[in-house]
Amino acid sequence: MHDPVRESLLDGREHAAMLDGAALGIQVLADQGHETYVAIRIIGSVSRRLVATILSLIPGCELDALMSDYAMPERAVAPEEQIWSNIMDPVAAAKFLNQQS
Repeated sequence: MHDPVRESLLDGREHAAMLDGAALGIQVLADQGHETYVAIRIIGSVSRRLVATILSLIPGCELDALMSDYAMPERAVAPEEQIWSNIMDPVAAAKFLNQQS
């Protein structure tokens, strides 16, 4: 999960990965000096426990603040796709990038 998060933090595009048979996508939109928005998509049959695990791996987001959403930032929801979104703490995002370098 950390590679797509890092890549999206750097370029603002959606990046994908596979985890336990589920297709995942992450898009982070950071605005300097303002909020950082993160959207997570999950395609596949996944248990609530796996969804919770995936969402817990996103740095700088409070797990209980993640909301189910109806679209990714630049496109509509696809069939069989779950979308979650939250505001990412920009300080935590910067710290995450520094740790990944």
